[in-house]
Amino acid sequence: MFTPKWKKEAKMLHKGSKKFLHYKRDLLKEDRISEIEARRLDLKKAIKGKDKEAALEAGKQLQATCENALPRYKGPDALTENVEVFFVAIVIALGLRTYYLQPFRIPTNSMKPTLNGFIGEELSQDKWPAYPIRIAQIATHGRDYISVKTDKEDKIVDLKEYQALHFFTRTKIVFSSGRTETVPGSARALIDVMNRDEITKLAGIKLASEDDENFMKVLMQTTLPANFTVAEGYVSSGDLVLVDKFSYHFRSPKAGEVFVFDTRKIREIREKPGYGSHYIKRLIGVPGDTIALEGGETRMNPYNGMPKKEIPSGRSIYYDTQIYRNGKKMTAPGVLRVESKEGYYDGYSTMDRLQRGSENAVKLAYKPSTGLSEYWAMGDNSQNSSDSRDWGTVKEFNVLGPALFSLWPFGSGHWGIIK
Repeated sequence: MFTPKWKKEAKMLHKGSKKFLHYKRDLLKEDRISEIEARRLDLKKAIKGKDKEAALEAGKQLQATCENALPRYKGPDALTENVEVFFVAIVIALGLRTYYLQPFRIPTNSMKPTLNGFIGEELSQDKWPAYPIRIAQIATHGRDYISVKTDKEDKIVDLKEYQALHFFTRTKIVFSSGRTETVPGSARALIDVMNRDEITKLAGIKLASEDDENFMKVLMQTTLPANFTVAEGYVSSGDLVLVDKFSYHFRSPKAGEVFVFDTRKIREIREKPGYGSHYIKRLIGVPGDTIALEGGETRMNPYNGMPKKEIPSGRSIYYDTQIYRNGKKMTAPGVLRVESKEGYYDGYSTMDRLQRGSENAVKLAYKPSTGLSEYWAMGDNSQNSSDSRDWGTVKEFNVLGPALFSLWPFGSGHWGIIK
């Protein structure tokens, strides 16, 4: 049986007036609330009595009472409504960030070439591209061109890396004269842009191109002449990735995938100057696994032509090793890419906490419901990665989630699903 149109409209008006009371109750006076309730009751009785004329009249009175209930109330203007929408959007974004998807900027090149951290390239200003191209490269590559010169005889005393607005990495160059200059990117990327040859020439010292530790010592001790080019080139931003913080509530982490974790209570990391609060690595082993490195050989250091120093334990470093998990060679695609040494991949090498051979294998603890189960993490750029081989295992309470998607820069070649 069909409901008459007048009855449908009357019921909708009765329901709408109830919502009006709920939404505006804090603005309405008590007598207005009582009047609206009385008019609603009249309409309800007319509907139940199937009296069309009475329902139409009661409806008109209820509508007029609601419209006149707030005669001096002025609705929000366009600006106010837009501000409200903006803040609602922020709340939603914060909720997504907290519980579902969190953006994460790759800080270092420990996962290169799978994912990039900040990359610095020395390039003289006369070789920079035209200004419109440089502007375009900010969007496509996150690339900033920098040129730092002394204005008088001076000395660099510190490089201070910090986060601007909790998201943008900046490095402040502090001179002995008190002058400071801030450049985009990490301190490590800035070092790559520095005029290393001329600085070491001023110091009368020759250093290997990858000897950053000794270069920093030389830099801090060297007096630079006026109008000296300290750094000139560009810094490309690290990849911005989305971390899936939701999946691990419904499935266990899988060996071979790229994941993100925080560094709480990882003492060896927290003791390092400028340590990061979050790391991104490839997950090699999960709780209960046994991880070992097999094969490989010792060889000359590819960076400075000198034999690789032995680590504190006195055991040599082996290169081109293969990862074995629970006695079987790992076949995860990401691991095989690193071992293939194709493109810019350079294979896996041993380090203090993971030496070659099954007798040096690491057994990961499985402690369910404690948050203390252990995971093994390694960077794809094995020879330049501080990971579980250096500072030990990642505990379950540290794990955030898998790295899902590389958002930006578009020109890094990594845009898309992370594998």
